[in-house]
Amino acid sequence: MRVRWTASDMPSQAGRTWLITGATSGIGLEAAKAASAAGASLVLAVRNVAKGDAVARSLVGPATVVELDLGSLASVRRAAEATPNVDVLVNNAGRVSTRREETEDGFECLLGTNALGPFAYTNLIADKVADRVVIVGSDAHRSGVLDFDDPYFLRRRWTTGAAYAQSKLADMVWGLGLSRRFSRVDVQLCHPGWAGTGISNVTGSERLDRIVTGANKLVGQPAWRGALPTLFAATQDLPRCSYTGPDSWFGQRGYPTLVGRTAAASDPALATRWWEFAAQATGTDLA
Repeated sequence: MRVRWTASDMPSQAGRTWLITGATSGIGLEAAKAASAAGASLVLAVRNVAKGDAVARSLVGPATVVELDLGSLASVRRAAEATPNVDVLVNNAGRVSTRREETEDGFECLLGTNALGPFAYTNLIADKVADRVVIVGSDAHRSGVLDFDDPYFLRRRWTTGAAYAQSKLADMVWGLGLSRRFSRVDVQLCHPGWAGTGISNVTGSERLDRIVTGANKLVGQPAWRGALPTLFAATQDLPRCSYTGPDSWFGQRGYPTLVGRTAAASDPALATRWWEFAAQATGTDLA
């Protein structure tokens, strides 16, 4: 019989502090609301401070806001200095784009924001994390290729799908490498499945964005359910570096369970190569 785990099954988080990146909408917002309801104090690491303040005021428990733009290493360093000690770090923030852009540091924007920025931020605050790191990935990693000869799509053809999949494969192998290096803290991976969130609002048309998001909600699942794998990965007793996702409809809808990943996402040699690349690109590493 399938177990339908929900946020009501979370153990009390009283006395614990969660830091969630990208907590002003979608999966991050739903995870913040559930963690707060379970008794956790929240640190909301967000790009838009005004929205972060509004979310903080809406939560049932204490919450503070740290300004963090993962597309800027300068912002990442400032945020790291302002970050307090936490028990749980949820690397949730990410983006999608319909055209190739670059971060202010010259990274292709999806790789920079979805993988390199979180890599740097986690390294910089590693001494402040007491218990667990959760990396929110995506099953898009299944079609991803990490091209170290052209990671920023300067020569190969850029598409949303290829760039996003590369960034999410990077997250998967980053989690593998982090778990091996950050042995005193538990590292977990998860993905939300097909969830109706604002991450798909990139068409440039407000009306079309509403249509796309509505279709995602109709075909997929609501954001609160998409957040369940994150909450499961953050609170359950799991093997190190497990990968949690929905249990139904080809792994895109349902309730959290442990799921499989590609051979590339489990490749320690690829994880080592990614770590070396990311450490050099961002100028950060674990001591």
